[in-house]
Amino acid sequence: MTLDPAEELSARDPYYIRALGSARDAPRLVLKRDDTFLVADRHGDFPDLPGSEFGFYSDGTRFLRTLELLVYGQRPLLLNAAVSDDGRQAAVDLTNPDLCRGETVVLASRTFRLARSLRLDSGLLTERLVVEGFGGQAHDLLLIWRFAVDFADVFEVRGLVRERRGELRPAVLTEREARLSYRGLDGVTRTTAVRFDPVPERLDATGAHYRFPVAPSGRVEVEVTARASGGDEDRTSRLSPARRMRRDLRRDAGVSINTANEQFNAWAGRARNDLRMLTTETPEGPIAYAGIPWYVAPFGRDSLITALQVTAFEPELARGTLRFLARHQGSCEDEFTDQQPGKILHEYRRGEMAGCREIAFLPYYGSVDATPLFVMLLAEYLRWTDDRDLVRELWPAVELALAWISGPGGAGDRYLFYECRSPRGLANQGWKDSQDAIMHASGQIATGSIAVVEAQGYKYAALRGGAELAETVGQPDLASSLRKSADGLRQRFEQDYWMEPEAFYALALDGDGRPCRVISSNPGHCLWTGIAAPERATAVTKRLLAADMFSGWGIRSLGANERRYNPMSYHNGSVWPHDSAIAAAGLRRYGSSEGFLSLATRLFEAALQCEHLRLPELFCGFPRVRGFGPTPYPVACSPQAWAAGVVFQLLEGMLGLAPDARENRLTLHQPVLPPWLSWVEIRGLRVRSSRFDLLASRGRRGAAVEVLSREGDAEVTVKR
Repeated sequence: MTLDPAEELSARDPYYIRALGSARDAPRLVLKRDDTFLVADRHGDFPDLPGSEFGFYSDGTRFLRTLELLVYGQRPLLLNAAVSDDGRQAAVDLTNPDLCRGETVVLASRTFRLARSLRLDSGLLTERLVVEGFGGQAHDLLLIWRFAVDFADVFEVRGLVRERRGELRPAVLTEREARLSYRGLDGVTRTTAVRFDPVPERLDATGAHYRFPVAPSGRVEVEVTARASGGDEDRTSRLSPARRMRRDLRRDAGVSINTANEQFNAWAGRARNDLRMLTTETPEGPIAYAGIPWYVAPFGRDSLITALQVTAFEPELARGTLRFLARHQGSCEDEFTDQQPGKILHEYRRGEMAGCREIAFLPYYGSVDATPLFVMLLAEYLRWTDDRDLVRELWPAVELALAWISGPGGAGDRYLFYECRSPRGLANQGWKDSQDAIMHASGQIATGSIAVVEAQGYKYAALRGGAELAETVGQPDLASSLRKSADGLRQRFEQDYWMEPEAFYALALDGDGRPCRVISSNPGHCLWTGIAAPERATAVTKRLLAADMFSGWGIRSLGANERRYNPMSYHNGSVWPHDSAIAAAGLRRYGSSEGFLSLATRLFEAALQCEHLRLPELFCGFPRVRGFGPTPYPVACSPQAWAAGVVFQLLEGMLGLAPDARENRLTLHQPVLPPWLSWVEIRGLRVRSSRFDLLASRGRRGAAVEVLSREGDAEVTVKR
């Protein structure tokens, strides 16, 4: 079947992220602090490239589009570049290029060292340049900083074209500062103040010029600051210094992980640092923003899954995420934002376009799975902590969430479905939310009220988790009713989603109840949540690991034999590390340790091939080729929160961790380690008020576990 070009065009996501080759090729330096972030090239510049995401951002707006350092009017030569572990600072070593007059070299390259440091704070970028001279004679050093602003909303940077924009104001100049302002259509004036110290020889609205005499062994220092102001003054992350200090101390007090494999240690360390960079402190506690550069904002699904991946190691992230999302839970019917009472938000933006209602994310509630994930996370947090006070605090939000999940009349076995009501909303509202992601085998896009397969698994897990929460607050009758609904849902699910000829679950049911009979990664989530029938788990596992689904690096989002398969697409054949890790956890749950270890190994090998050992949001689904790493997806976020969370989800699966804080017990179910990991040491693991240091060592059958130390009276049990 040939798809009509008009149909393909209509299927394009209105929030499509454009990819222009000139802007995507260079490696990047990424820094973040609270709601402020920057994307620079390895020189530390924001180069002026069409369609690029380079720049300095705060509260969803790009406050500096261009910032480039020139030496004698030329770009310096790069020596080295690195980012600090906390993701707030970058250090770049540069030197001057050869300066020629005709065929004569009048200044040799490497005469000057230019040590450039960038530091990010909330709403503030500070650059410090130290120049050291190493020539045999004095030289006049000519430096230029070029800068430019556009005050683009991040959705404009992504490619969304606006019918009109606000007004750039005339620059206000002093001898050392340029103030560049923009009056947005939302009535807010946003300002970038670029300040130089010492006073430059010349400063205008496009750059600052310096001329320094530098003697042999001489030294020159310049400090440049860019301050963003305007926008949402009630910034989520605006906290007292004391609270910031407590946040930083808490980050240093987490669980420590050490293994026999130094490369694995480096991967876990990179992932932890990325998660801490992406985590933003709010008055309710910490929440992980989804990814840089496109998703530096609170999310429902992404933040909840990330917190689930790391609850064993960072339970405070779960607590903050739950409290933040409960605060912003849906309270009314609003078609523009797809809001309904009880729903958990999908995405929350604060830029100009949100203020003007040009986008629906203010916040937006078009997510079918964030609400059950909210209940799942609170139940998992309770299993680790027995924090009944938080359960009682959030119980009203849980009741509203369960009411939305159950639907009108409390029909708990009703499927979770979505249908976009907003003219600016998302047509698809599962984790695969691009417009062409849910289809029939013919390639035809599914329409009507869509019930994606993984959402039913989330609902099942939420009903069962909700039963545990109901018992905690003294409502045993409700707990019994929720479990009964979960059982009924599971029975219906097997009848309606199972495809007997394919021995696999359908991707979704469309608005007419017809199954979308395509092979996708989504049923892997049904193993993770436990809704899949045990007798069918082996067939699902085999299909997920078949050649059309398994690329050699991970599980493709769509099978290679499907009509809409494209390994370079966002959701129709690409590999998402978090998706593969969820499937791996599902395989482990149903007893396929071999399949779990195979996926864990391939994801580890993929991380080793990625820059800085940083798994990106996704990569292309091409088959693995010997000698090559996974093929990058050109506009993937990196770092991405739930990609960073993969290593922790895999570690939890290896150890088979099963907490029961109510019974003051931690069980390790059939711990198993891959051949490349002979031992794992976890220090500071907490269950309720007890802390453990554990050592797992690989043996012939599974792994042996030793309790190195214990604080408290919780019991540790190993089941083989």
